[in-house]
Amino acid sequence: MVNSMKPLRRFAVKRAGGYIVALGVLLVGLIPAAPAANASCRLFLSQPLIDYGQMRPSEKSASLGRRMVRLSVVCPENSVIALRFQGGAADGQRYRFGQRGSFSLTFQHPQLDGKPVEMAQLHNHAERSGQLQPGQSLVALVGGLPAKGRTFSAQVHIDTWLPSAAIAVRDKTLLEGSGRFELVPAG
Repeated sequence: MVNSMKPLRRFAVKRAGGYIVALGVLLVGLIPAAPAANASCRLFLSQPLIDYGQMRPSEKSASLGRRMVRLSVVCPENSVIALRFQGGAADGQRYRFGQRGSFSLTFQHPQLDGKPVEMAQLHNHAERSGQLQPGQSLVALVGGLPAKGRTFSAQVHIDTWLPSAAIAVRDKTLLEGSGRFELVPAG
């Protein structure tokens, strides 16, 4: 039984003249899911957890900076590589980070079997972009058409933003964004 009259624990540290409050920020869950398109393909991430560390409330910067992870897909046979990121949407272009923040994911230097490829929306190849947006999938293209290959790799740039109001907290606060990469059928 929980005693609801018990005071909550506070994590702020008392210093001479006031409190120093740390804001812990984590981007969790860039964990590859079981592929839907080809059960034998495997997804790998160089780092499934991005930890932005602690921030002081006096920091006003809305950008937490850019982080980078490496995404790889390995298939035993030639396959069309189409990917999406399943995570909470902040809007049509970004994913939710905490209650008010957001993050974006952008593929840089995508390669299929060691050769550069373009990335485009799965259902609109004219819309070429390396940015993964909520509810959309990207496919690897060569010559404007979906390409097949055994190994795909790309750097994924993660840009995270917080409004200054989200940094002004009274106690230590954990903010996180999460989701997972998935292979999707490209046919």
